[in-house]
Amino acid sequence: MAENDEVAAAIAAGNVCEAKIQFRQLKLFPAIDENNNFKISTANFLESSHQIVDAIGCFGKLFSPIVKDMRQNVKKLEDKFKTNETLFAHIEDLILKDAEGNDNPYDTVTDGLLWLKRAFEMMELFFRKVLEDETCNEQLKPHLRKAYEECLLPYHGFLAQKGFQILHFYVPSRTSLLGPSDANADNLKALDEFLVHFRANLHHLNEFFTKHDLHRTYKA
Repeated sequence: MAENDEVAAAIAAGNVCEAKIQFRQLKLFPAIDENNNFKISTANFLESSHQIVDAIGCFGKLFSPIVKDMRQNVKKLEDKFKTNETLFAHIEDLILKDAEGNDNPYDTVTDGLLWLKRAFEMMELFFRKVLEDETCNEQLKPHLRKAYEECLLPYHGFLAQKGFQILHFYVPSRTSLLGPSDANADNLKALDEFLVHFRANLHHLNEFFTKHDLHRTYKA
């Protein structure tokens, strides 16, 4: 029995649970507009980051190293933010202060945000490919592999690459992740809305890192 037929049979038998991620329940990443001086609100960015990292945790135990790394980088930002929430109300100000006079660019909050951004870029591209897949194929591994190759592979050494090759085989199916196709229309719409803000934040951070020469190309 083909994979799509197996899923259909499972749905008919009532054996398929609701979507692992309910995107309508996730807080959108902050708007970047004149109300925020065209900067990213640190508090709102952290809240949304926690939620999307928790959502990615539902992929399964094998993804726990990636989830743990993302959580650690969010915590770096959060700890720095809590030292002066007024001064660091916007991510850009927090990062510029962190970079001042720091002789070790590989052990800073800035570096933590850089790696978090890369992981988020992979997940944003993965979800976008899933959303744009008109075949609605249950198999999502190709989407995750392509997103990884574009966003993280250039910065990963041999061991990290091998680790990904193993875990990407265990990405949930489309139905498991988003819900049965006959009932997930609202979840797909919510995902589309979520990605607009997610992508805008990542694009803004990329421009910011480029403007201030904060990108690093060493391999993990």
